[in-house]
Amino acid sequence: MLERIKAFLARCGEIWQGQSRVKKVAWISSLVSLLIVIGIVTYLTTRIQYGVLFTDLSDADAGSVVETLKSEDIPYKLGDSGKTILIPQDKVDQTRIDLAVDNKLPDSSTGFELFDNTSVMTTDEDRKVMYQRAVTGELERAIESLNEVQKAKVMLVMPSQSVFSDSGNAKKAKASIVLTLKSGGISGETVQGIRSLTTGAVEGLTQDNVKIVDDNGNLLTSSGGSNSSSGYNTKYMRIKKAYESTMEKKVKKLLAPIYGTNKIRVSIDLNLNFDSIENKSTKYSNPNIRSEEEQTTGNGSAASGESANSATNATASSSSSGDGSYSRTVNNELDTQVTKTINAPGAINRMTTSVVVDGSLSQTDQEQIQNVIQSAIGYNQGRGDTINIQGIDFARKNKTSSSKTKKKTSKSNFIWVYVVGAVGVLIVIGAVVFTIMRIRKNRDTEYYDDYDVTAEEESQKLNNNLTDPVEEEVKPKTDLEKRKKKVTEDENAKKFAGEHPEVVAELIKAWMKEK
Repeated sequence: MLERIKAFLARCGEIWQGQSRVKKVAWISSLVSLLIVIGIVTYLTTRIQYGVLFTDLSDADAGSVVETLKSEDIPYKLGDSGKTILIPQDKVDQTRIDLAVDNKLPDSSTGFELFDNTSVMTTDEDRKVMYQRAVTGELERAIESLNEVQKAKVMLVMPSQSVFSDSGNAKKAKASIVLTLKSGGISGETVQGIRSLTTGAVEGLTQDNVKIVDDNGNLLTSSGGSNSSSGYNTKYMRIKKAYESTMEKKVKKLLAPIYGTNKIRVSIDLNLNFDSIENKSTKYSNPNIRSEEEQTTGNGSAASGESANSATNATASSSSSGDGSYSRTVNNELDTQVTKTINAPGAINRMTTSVVVDGSLSQTDQEQIQNVIQSAIGYNQGRGDTINIQGIDFARKNKTSSSKTKKKTSKSNFIWVYVVGAVGVLIVIGAVVFTIMRIRKNRDTEYYDDYDVTAEEESQKLNNNLTDPVEEEVKPKTDLEKRKKKVTEDENAKKFAGEHPEVVAELIKAWMKEK
């Protein structure tokens, strides 16, 4: 086996040595180009794709996460001046889960687990500080669990209590909370809930001493423990937007099958009344006589009858020429009905609807669309509702630019791999074609060069043989060698004359001219 390998290598060496310089350069260029292409394709397909693990980290949190990654032998990269940590894309989810299990997530609050590792040497003052930190961490976790809150920061002031201090002049606990809200904002009820949650978790803390602000510095609470007016406004604005969105979807659902989803735009504005109204009415009916009273007086005498609890009194009296008089009182019983009505807030005062359709609309089309919309949204002309319908040509988008922007980043990497591979293949093919053309050209050049050299040498030999036969005979050689040489030269001359008759003819012409 070893001998075969040596023989193969020797054969390859011979073939390589037999190649011309141009061929060697072409083959080396092709091999180098192929290796470069293979290296680039291998790098693009096997390189590590990094994904973001955490962003906007503090120096302490970034250092803690980096130490954990080093201990787990996970490659990482730092960006944004150390505030962003990147690791291989396929390990992002698992690493986050592992950090959460080990309670090593950045910005993670620490609760009552602080007391899990307390030692005997812990003092009462240390325990107070640990208790304050634990309550702060538990409050942050509870507030961050709300749907409207993305991140919470709680700061507590818990003054030390003493048995010798006057309860009336004792300092009260205070709390300040900073909320990072999600895009939907926060309602007043949620703010009040956070306030109540905080006061319930801290001893001696009142709602007046709890201040809540958002990440923009806007105060979300007001004095007296009541919600701020901004909370109410946020709540009512959400109700208004939800109502408008529902009405717009109804109109779009009706017009989309006719004109297409992308060819209609609907906007509905509602003027809602959020005042709560309470009405009370009393109705009397069906009077019935419950009791009667008659009274007659004359000459100082009187007779009377009386009944209590009368609802209605009717009195009749008469007099005569004498000193007597007469009166009659009737007591009626009535059916009473009391009605109490409370109107809930959110009634529509006025509705304005605007519809724009791509293209031109005739008067008939506008009237038909208006009739359909009136039935769908509950149009009421008495409260001042209006509907405006217009047909206008929409602006056209550049399809080429929009299609380019829709390409995903992940696919672009593979496209670059294909491009580089195609370029490499073209380079190799070009090198091979160049080599073949050079070989053909060299063959033609060598053929003509060999032809000229051979013709010149044969002509010179023939000339020497024909012009100086005597000098050859003078040389000290044996007769046998002379005859062999003569025969060989004659055969060569005949062979040359047969192969190159044109050259021989030119030589004969030259000799004839000289003579």
